[in-house]
Amino acid sequence: MRAVLAWKETIRDQCIYDLAFKPDGSQLIIAAGLRVLVYDVADGTIIQPLKGHKDTVYCVAYAKDGKRFASGSADKSIIIWTSKLEGILRYTHNDSIQCVAYNPVTHQLASCSSGDFGLWSPEQKSVNKHKVSSKITCCGWTN
Repeated sequence: MRAVLAWKETIRDQCIYDLAFKPDGSQLIIAAGLRVLVYDVADGTIIQPLKGHKDTVYCVAYAKDGKRFASGSADKSIIIWTSKLEGILRYTHNDSIQCVAYNPVTHQLASCSSGDFGLWSPEQKSVNKHKVSSKITCCGWTN
């Protein structure tokens, strides 16, 4: 089997720190500069650049149901976005966000910074935060 290039995008003067596919494979979200870029995977067109962060976006993650995704930034904030590309919630940590990950079963979001990690779920109105003594650089869930 040979790989065939379907489309190519050049993002000038910006690092791409993270990317995630929508669970159905139809969209790709990319953390690039101050924005989250949303692409149509079929043809490579940009659906919409999402603005909301005030500093570099380092991480993105999709919920397994595809109804929402999250982005985390050096501005210390997490933004929860809907599948209609609307920012519906913003919360902050005390330091730059290093990683985000959705639980595939409960849809709970873990967000991690240098000094703490937070757990948010669609059912609750607050974020439970827990201090840590070492910097967290990546996170994930197991089934």
